[in-house]
Amino acid sequence: MNSGLLLLIPAILFSTTGELFFKLGMNRVGGFEFNASALRAVLPRIVFNPLIWIGFGGFGLGAIFWLGALSRVPLSLAYPILALSYFVVVAEAWLFLHERVTWLRMLGVLVIVIGVVIVGTSEV
Repeated sequence: MNSGLLLLIPAILFSTTGELFFKLGMNRVGGFEFNASALRAVLPRIVFNPLIWIGFGGFGLGAIFWLGALSRVPLSLAYPILALSYFVVVAEAWLFLHERVTWLRMLGVLVIVIGVVIVGTSEV
């Protein structure tokens, strides 16, 4: 397997885990209206939330591996494979956030995974 494609695995795992920590952090912050006054009020709670910072760390590490993959793999191959993150996010949400995952949602993710397999085998 192409070493550039192997870099996509940690890129996906770090990025999706970063998203998981963003969600955990925002669960602690709570919902807010998306306007200037509400943002001013909630921004300190977001900025000083350690889970948000862990999320940025994961997202940043994912970006570093993504850049490494892009330096070796055509974008038209790498980006569709990055769609495997949909599967990882659904799995993490189910495992760690105890979110309900319906069969219809899983069917949609399966369609994406099949598409990734088709794109991935097009390089062979």
